[in-house]
Amino acid sequence: MSDYTKLIVTNDKPEDVEVYVIFAAANPDNQCAPTPATVEDFSKILTKVNDLMGKFTLGANSSQEFDPQGKCFSGAIGFYIEPQCPVEGANFNGGAQGTSIAEFTLNPTAGCDEAFDISCVNGVNCFIQMSVDETSDWHFGPNNTSIGTIGNKIYNKGLQLNAGNPGVFPVNCTDCIRLVNQPPCPTLPIGPAQEERICNIQRSGRGGVLTVTLTDPQPA
Repeated sequence: MSDYTKLIVTNDKPEDVEVYVIFAAANPDNQCAPTPATVEDFSKILTKVNDLMGKFTLGANSSQEFDPQGKCFSGAIGFYIEPQCPVEGANFNGGAQGTSIAEFTLNPTAGCDEAFDISCVNGVNCFIQMSVDETSDWHFGPNNTSIGTIGNKIYNKGLQLNAGNPGVFPVNCTDCIRLVNQPPCPTLPIGPAQEERICNIQRSGRGGVLTVTLTDPQPA
């Protein structure tokens, strides 16, 4: 296992899918990720949409590895369309209920935690699973519960079904357990929110692989 963390994006669906990769902006005030990876670092994979976003087509039942070469890789993955809400006249995968994304920060500055989650803050247009190596020390919640207790993976459910679901921000719940300020997607309902701060999966370690998978709805 390498001493830094890689990302793999997998398409479990029987058809090709457009994948959007959103990058965190450089910010010298962010001590954990002042100069994260950019679209240009993955120019062999991505078509540039703008300075903070690239896209690529992922074939049916296939995967694409993103190797940041040890650099901090912070951002999000979205499927089908650019993350947005609302989406006028869209079908489900096109965003009729907004858009769900997989968020992550890998290989941050020493002393900072890696983290990942699935955000349904702006709605749900697809079902995403995020999984990690069995040997990793990822945890969540106020009791630092091991991700091993939930099978080393998280996944989102339908629009208002994510309460109690570790690693997932419910719709319009910007602070996990509540909405702060105005709803980012006012055309959608609010929550229900999480009762505890279980929305982020995190660890102090490095190495292995975080896999983001476009999949079908998981059993309740």
